[in-house]
Amino acid sequence: MKKFIASLSLGLLASCTHLPPVPDPEPQPCDPGIVDFTNEIYPMIQSNCAMSGCHVGPYPADGLDLSTYAGIRDEVKPGNPNDSKLYEVLFETGDDLMPPPPMAALSSAQKERIRLWIVQGAKETNCAGACDSTSATTYSAVIAPMIQANCLGCHQGAAPSGGVSLGTYAQTVNAVNASGLVDALSGSNGRAQMPPAGAMSACNVALLQRWVRSGMPQ
Repeated sequence: MKKFIASLSLGLLASCTHLPPVPDPEPQPCDPGIVDFTNEIYPMIQSNCAMSGCHVGPYPADGLDLSTYAGIRDEVKPGNPNDSKLYEVLFETGDDLMPPPPMAALSSAQKERIRLWIVQGAKETNCAGACDSTSATTYSAVIAPMIQANCLGCHQGAAPSGGVSLGTYAQTVNAVNASGLVDALSGSNGRAQMPPAGAMSACNVALLQRWVRSGMPQ
């Protein structure tokens, strides 16, 4: 495990970049409570585990390539999170902590989504319909989980990528107002496309735009 940590730590010195994503399966309606792999679990793992020099590429750290569903699926036992390496490693301590410092540990809510996804069978779900919801688009209910899954692997801590932190409501609002967050996520007005692995889903971009138009409610 220490060899695993050392190789990861070296990778974190590289820029926060990712490989292009694999095409998603066609969106399908999901039953209430089903965890969305494509829009929740996959971007969370890409943001926190599959950065350049870590679990991605021809020579991934510790031989674990987490850049695809197949690679992620190899590290879980469907129905049994406590016997799944992908889940177990999130609770290691000290030098075995994953993701390793200086990255922040996944939140309790993120760990719970991974646990529930495994309990539900670790399927390659791609849930349709999120943008059709008439519920209020608030930071706490919609935007914070989206940012956690897609952005926090790079945009938090003492040295966030591009000097842009997205760990709190105030920081996210500031990124919208001062750093062109909406343009970056939609790849418009000459801004480089973010996240670097590829565009967020059109649904997520639309939800962010809806939140901004409604005054960025908390």
